Amino acid sequence: MLNFATLPVTTPACPKTKGRSMSKNIRYLTTVISVTLGLRLFSMSIIIPFLSAYAMNLKGGSPALTGYALGIFGLTQAVLQIPFGALSDRIGYKKVMLAGLVMLIAGLLTAAYATTVGWLIFARALQGSGAIVTVGYSWLSSVAGDADRDRILTRLGALLATFTMLSYVLGPLVHIVLNVSQMFVFSAFLIVGCFIWVLTSTRQVNPALRKEQAEKHKVKSVFNLAHLRRSLLLTFNNLLMMAFFFMLPLLLEGHLATNQMWIVLSPAILIAIAVLPYFSKRASQQNPKTVLTILFLLIAAGFLVIYFRTVVSIVIGTILLMMGVFSISSIVPMLINREIDNRQRGKGNGVMVSLQYFGSFLGAAVTGKLWGWGPSVAFGFAGAVILAGIVLINFQKKAKA
Repeated sequence: MLNFATLPVTTPACPKTKGRSMSKNIRYLTTVISVTLGLRLFSMSIIIPFLSAYAMNLKGGSPALTGYALGIFGLTQAVLQIPFGALSDRIGYKKVMLAGLVMLIAGLLTAAYATTVGWLIFARALQGSGAIVTVGYSWLSSVAGDADRDRILTRLGALLATFTMLSYVLGPLVHIVLNVSQMFVFSAFLIVGCFIWVLTSTRQVNPALRKEQAEKHKVKSVFNLAHLRRSLLLTFNNLLMMAFFFMLPLLLEGHLATNQMWIVLSPAILIAIAVLPYFSKRASQQNPKTVLTILFLLIAAGFLVIYFRTVVSIVIGTILLMMGVFSISSIVPMLINREIDNRQRGKGNGVMVSLQYFGSFLGAAVTGKLWGWGPSVAFGFAGAVILAGIVLINFQKKAKA
């Protein structure tokens, strides 16, 4: 993907250098952090579509415990995003990011050799405990000037979304060659490469600059009702996505093997990526409430069609569902970041990301529990969440254009 040998080996601690070199160095630091966080997401997401079927076949596997195995990563991410961000303000962004990568590597290798669902749950929790997305946002916010900050953070968000989408396209293809245990090891090697890259090619941010950035974060609270309402839309969106990924391999049993799931996922995600610019443009130019309501209705239609449980209905339903989920996951952060003060962007995105990951946990854990009572109950739960999302959208003030 990247030729590490051709990249420079140092970056500045802060944007004190003037002129062209400053811009070049900050662009490089943005690349290092963005690709590292992107590969972190990629390494986790390529496994998600197959994890429920894999966990069910481990010793002690059950629908409820499988749901926890799938979702516990999101819970530890949600709980630790903000504390990790606060810790990074005290001891340095680089140290915390490296520690988070080590925890992820340990979790991936533990999962690769887990023989019981209990060990898999522990491994997934360990993977999620390296909660460094907020650290990345804060690191870049601290070194970027006011004129560059919006563009840099937008680039970071776009790269994270791209890596996530790539994982869902390439994951089923990788699974043709590697089983799930081998995919965990493969992911660990990716993160080892990221660890070495961050260790050798970045420098600690000047402590005075870190303190200044932390003080800026105290100017205005992001824990306000409007911000939390918008972030809850991402909670619902991630919940529905993880509910779907819990259901998919179980619904395909007897129809397709897990290493054939690319037949369902790849076209759906490519179509979702293709229509994303259209929905994003509509949300920017018109009332985003209407666009977001339509997208939640697409997700509802997707679950409804999938419920018929034929290969054709699952393919069609997956296309509808992915169109809605992917567009919401891009549009809502765009709307949220319009409202966040530049001095609060790191913390504001930390709140948003925490609520997203909490939705991932709920989607997998609750769906797993309800699946044990019957698939119809799990589908009904998804429908209730969609309805709640639509209600929440239409109780929000119109976002700024």
